[in-house]
Amino acid sequence: MNDLFEKLNIEVPIIQAGMAGGITTPEMVAAVTNNGALGTIGAGYMSAATLKENIQQVRSLTNNPFAVNLFATNLETFSTDIQRMQHILNNYRNELDIDPGEDSVKVKDNLEEKIYVILEENIPIVSTAFGVLSSVLIKRLKNHNVTLIGMATNLDEAKQMEDAGYDAIVAQGSEAGGHRGTFDVKKYPNGSNIGLHVLLQEILDNVSLPVIAAGGIHKKKQFEALLAMGAASVQLGTRFLMAKEAGTNEAYRRALIKAQTNDTKITKVFSGRPARAVNNRFIVEVEASGISPLPFPIQNQLTKDIRNAGKEFAVADVQSLWAGQGVGNIEKEETVAEIIQSLV
Repeated sequence: MNDLFEKLNIEVPIIQAGMAGGITTPEMVAAVTNNGALGTIGAGYMSAATLKENIQQVRSLTNNPFAVNLFATNLETFSTDIQRMQHILNNYRNELDIDPGEDSVKVKDNLEEKIYVILEENIPIVSTAFGVLSSVLIKRLKNHNVTLIGMATNLDEAKQMEDAGYDAIVAQGSEAGGHRGTFDVKKYPNGSNIGLHVLLQEILDNVSLPVIAAGGIHKKKQFEALLAMGAASVQLGTRFLMAKEAGTNEAYRRALIKAQTNDTKITKVFSGRPARAVNNRFIVEVEASGISPLPFPIQNQLTKDIRNAGKEFAVADVQSLWAGQGVGNIEKEETVAEIIQSLV
C-alpha cells in the first residue's frame, strides 16, 4: 500500500475515476488532487488538442500530480451499415427538433497522439480501460517513468496487465457505473459481471501488484472494509458525478438524486458496449425495438447528437445516465472536499 501511495504521490487512498464525456472538468480533477486524493482526466473521447488544453487548465489550479485515463485501443472506424439503427434514432431526433442522422459514421480517435501529449506534458500517471496498451506504448511510457494503472473485471485481465508491466490493477466489480473495462465483449456480451468483493479477493490472491477496489462504493464503512480486505485504495465514480465541480448536467443530477438502488441496468443501446446506467425511456424503447446496437464506438457516435440534445434541453430520458449500484444512496450535491471527508 505504501509503495502505491509513493508512486501516486497521494495522501488519501481514493482515486477519482476517469469518466469520459466532459464529467471530469479541470476544476474537479484539481479539487480531488488538492484534497490529497488522485484526480483523473477522462480522455477517452478527447482529441489530443483538447487533452492538452485540459492538462494545462488542471495545472493552473494545482501543483500536485494527477492522472489521465485512456481507452487502451485506437477507436478510429468508419461504417455505412447503420440505416436500421438510424431509422429508430431519427424518431428521437424528430422529437428533439435536431437534424436527421447521416448515412455513414466516422470516428476519429488517435491513441498515439494522446500518448504524445501525455509525455510532452510530463503526466506521471496513466490509467487505461478496455484492454492492455501495446508493448510499444507501454515501453514509451515506462521510459518516461509513467505509473500505469489498468482496469480489470476478471482475473485473466488482471494477469494480462501484470505480465505486460502495469504497476497497479483496478478490480472493477459489476456494481460499477458506466463502461466497465472488460477486454473481450464477444466473450462477455454483457461484460464480465463479477461482484467487487469476490473479484477483489481473487485478484489479491493471484496477482502481486497493488489492487484498487471499484464498483458501487459510496460510504465510509465500505471504504474501510475494502481496505481491510487488502485493497491499496478505492476508486469512485458515481459519488463524484454529484460533485459541485463536476461537469454533470442538471437533468442528469436530478435523475441521480431521484434514482433508487434497483433503478440501474446494464445496456448497450447508447454506446455498443455494456455499461450500467439509470434506466430510462431511451433504454426501454431501443431495447424493445429488436434492432441490435451497433458495435462500439459506432453506436456511441450515432447516439451522440441525441445525448447532447438531451443535455441541452434538460431531457434526462434520452441521456446516458451512467451510474453505479450505489446511486440510491446519493441524496444531494456536495463539494469534492465534502465527498472525500465523508469517506476518510
